Amino acid sequence: MNAIIRAGLLLALLVLPAAKGLALGTEEFGNGPLSPENYKQWKGIAEVINDKSRVYQNWVNGNEHMYYAGSADDLNRVLKSFAAAEMPVHEVVLRPDPGVTRSFDATRPPIKFDWELHVVGGIAASQFDSDKGELAWPKNPRLTIHAGPDFPIEKLSIPKEVKLVSIEEQSAIARLAMDSTEQSVRGWSAGIVARLDNHDPANLAALERLLADDDDWIRRNAAGSIGLFGSQAKSAIPALKNCLARADAGMRAAADSAIETIEAAPDRTEEAKTHAAGLKRIKEFIATQKQP
Repeated sequence: MNAIIRAGLLLALLVLPAAKGLALGTEEFGNGPLSPENYKQWKGIAEVINDKSRVYQNWVNGNEHMYYAGSADDLNRVLKSFAAAEMPVHEVVLRPDPGVTRSFDATRPPIKFDWELHVVGGIAASQFDSDKGELAWPKNPRLTIHAGPDFPIEKLSIPKEVKLVSIEEQSAIARLAMDSTEQSVRGWSAGIVARLDNHDPANLAALERLLADDDDWIRRNAAGSIGLFGSQAKSAIPALKNCLARADAGMRAAADSAIETIEAAPDRTEEAKTHAAGLKRIKEFIATQKQP
């Protein structure tokens, strides 16, 4: 399984530390309607959730992701509905990479998508009461657009109610959650930060710091996420080797796997150039929009 897809799947499943409870998950393929009654606190968001462009949805203890594929016209329709939903903020994150996720059933092929909606409720929402929990997960539904090199970002019509956010900005917010006093928030943040941008040196440095955390569950999450940085994460190998001396068997296995992944990873120079060009393109697009 592709490392990036695998990390995204693990992040979806990671809802509570093992000591606190087991993750319960469901998934749906296609665009069968989901009950608006489940999303009553955000009046109007059901129109976005049940848009005909939805191709896949998964739910883990209230942490819910909906994935959509379509044209710029389809996305403009969704953006209009998203802006009309009754919420304090209407955040839209722009990423420079194509969207790919994976079913809980690893035998299924990867699922390609163009944008996703992240909704947090149920058990997962209880973490908003934790220190810096609101920095790890969004209190209100958040839309993320995967504006890869072939996506016609210039054709998007951004409603005035929408606040555009780059992954540099979102990464900086998520990194703040890594200083939480709560075990669960620090642990989640490892996967969130790595999944946001595994080219960002600041994200890598933050994960390396978590590899020295006093809590083995947090170290395990950091080790399980840092491999996403590939060869860029060679600087983390000494910290990972220190983890091999820990008593926790899961910690040692995660560290050993991360070292193996990093040492075998190919050079990412060209990939990094494409990524940087995508970030520049998004920054220029955001600059052309009137922001609330």
